[in-house]
Amino acid sequence: MNTFFRKLTVAATVAVITVAFSCKKDSPTPTPTTTTTTTPTGEGYTSMSDFFAKNGVAAQTYTITGSSGGSFRSPQGTVVTIPPNAFLNSSLQVVTGPVTITFKDIYKKSDMLLSNIAATTTTGAPLKSGGEFYIKPTSGGNALTLANAITVTQPLDTLSAPDSAMNVYYRDTAGWALANLNASIVANASGYLTTLYTLTTPPTAGTWCNSDDPSYFSAYTQGTLVLQETDNATDYGTNVYLVFKGINTTDACHTGFGNNFNFTNCVPVGLQCTAVALGVKNGTLYSAIIPLTITSSQTISFSLTATTTAAFKAALEALN
Repeated sequence: MNTFFRKLTVAATVAVITVAFSCKKDSPTPTPTTTTTTTPTGEGYTSMSDFFAKNGVAAQTYTITGSSGGSFRSPQGTVVTIPPNAFLNSSLQVVTGPVTITFKDIYKKSDMLLSNIAATTTTGAPLKSGGEFYIKPTSGGNALTLANAITVTQPLDTLSAPDSAMNVYYRDTAGWALANLNASIVANASGYLTTLYTLTTPPTAGTWCNSDDPSYFSAYTQGTLVLQETDNATDYGTNVYLVFKGINTTDACHTGFGNNFNFTNCVPVGLQCTAVALGVKNGTLYSAIIPLTITSSQTISFSLTATTTAAFKAALEALN
């Protein structure tokens, strides 16, 4: 092909390409991708009760033979020892066959809060806790009572010395009350050995016990603290707790009026703690974390912010 025809061919090709591109519709300009912070989506909670049910300490189940007794050790190191013929059915007959024991144990402050089992007396005063546990024996689905005492050994915190002022408390709807003659406790280098002579009634509800030192906080001058919510507390079903720094306890608010959560004459002046408020609205968890040092009288305002369960639990773990 001579030079003239080569030039003609190239020119024609360029013209065709130019026409093709000029007839094609313009492509839309790509939209830049941006990252934005969004409110956490609802996790499906219907209420605070639903939140506690889904996030509280899970129960374990163990089976022994009633006539021979037995023992078991929980994943957290609690040892329960049951003598032979320890249980009675509703007809007051000794149970000799299989006995199923439902059991929970709580040692961390975060678990106390997530289970809504604060270490607080019936009068609202905080208790220094050596550990809480729940026990419910059944046979054939029917709740049992005690014929002979059982023992529960709670392991000692590796950073703590045995506290000889510990007492056994039973829990009811109002809080923790002294077990008196229904139980006894011995502190030793390995932990707290609790002997239970009776379980609480009704037996169908199971029994909550707590090893507590009631004198620890009473040695301090007691102040008054009001946590005042700027949101509408009713919309969230707000719960408020105090988590004390370096002390194994979680104090629940025992008097609430509208948006005010009152801790009256039951908070030790000078101690550091963190107020933890949480609520549920439209399936989403909300919380507020408020570090403070207790004075003789103070009012602190707070508002709730949407969070996720994972973020809230991480914040609680940091307070243990």
